[in-house]
Amino acid sequence: MTTTQQPKKKLLYEVSIIRPLVIFLLVLLHSFTKIAEGGGKTNDYQLVGFYQWFTWLISGFRIETIALVAGYVFSYQSHDLGRKYKFLPFLWKKFKRLIIPMIVFGLIYYFCFYFDKDTFTISSFLLKLFSGCGHLWFLPMLFWCFLAIWIIDHFKLSSWWLLLFLAVLSIVPTPGLPLGFARLPHFVFYVYGGYFLWTKRDWLFEHCLTWKWIVALWLLYIALVVVSHAVMPSPSDTMSFIEKFLTLVERHAVDLFMAVCGIIALYLTVCSFTTKDGFKPKTWIILASDNCYGVYVYHQFILVWLYFYTSLVAVCHPLVVPWIGFAFALTISLLLTKLTLKTKIGRLLIG
Repeated sequence: MTTTQQPKKKLLYEVSIIRPLVIFLLVLLHSFTKIAEGGGKTNDYQLVGFYQWFTWLISGFRIETIALVAGYVFSYQSHDLGRKYKFLPFLWKKFKRLIIPMIVFGLIYYFCFYFDKDTFTISSFLLKLFSGCGHLWFLPMLFWCFLAIWIIDHFKLSSWWLLLFLAVLSIVPTPGLPLGFARLPHFVFYVYGGYFLWTKRDWLFEHCLTWKWIVALWLLYIALVVVSHAVMPSPSDTMSFIEKFLTLVERHAVDLFMAVCGIIALYLTVCSFTTKDGFKPKTWIILASDNCYGVYVYHQFILVWLYFYTSLVAVCHPLVVPWIGFAFALTISLLLTKLTLKTKIGRLLIG
């Protein structure tokens, strides 16, 4: 009697490079922007003009790329490895991976930076906690995205039409819903985009994997950053509801196009190397990829403490503050990640 062997899992080199790169950009961006999670203890600190444009250039696609990578890996596991989870086991798997870390680290974040005994209520505490404290908002949102992608995969709903529908849905302004739902329409497009990209990657490589396309996409991305931040109007109080709505839709459409150009440009840039015969990333890149979850979790704890609970901003020149914050946050979050992964509980949370 013979048994059917499951395909052997392989390391996706493009993911091993893109994931740490965008986490690096995430820490860099948060180091340069005015942190708004300081529990009310904010500083009157503004970025100089050059730094402002720098942050706009690196912020146009990096968090969307993280979402896309999640869908990309899910699609690889489903289509190439044949991993077809039943709904409840899949739900529990993602709950452990995303919601439990959100709760554990959210509790610490809340009592470090949000807690005020004079205004504390159980209802507001629970709402904040389960919506994702601070930067942890990404985890509940991604949880719902994964459930949506499971449905798409299970019922074989994937198509160009679905991609177009989710693109349109992503540019429609949504109310500030709790529990990760407010950003769900925006990010489910990118998670599904990653899922769809895996199935169409051969076509993309055949038609677009040239430096002519890569350079053109990067230039288009830069042009759209300029349009988004220097040309497009912003909603104002003098506008009617319809005018505000249409202005937001227009801005979101430009930002969507900008993010897609940035993501595909980055993907093709990386794949221009990873698709070469015999390519293998350096060991430190693989190790960096393994530490991304922990760096994401820890870095903003460090930045908020550094910017709002120390005298760094007051005593250092504005030109050097972001670089100090970045170096400190990246180094300490890496060390904390390595220490956390040495424990059994730590590996369950961010392993």
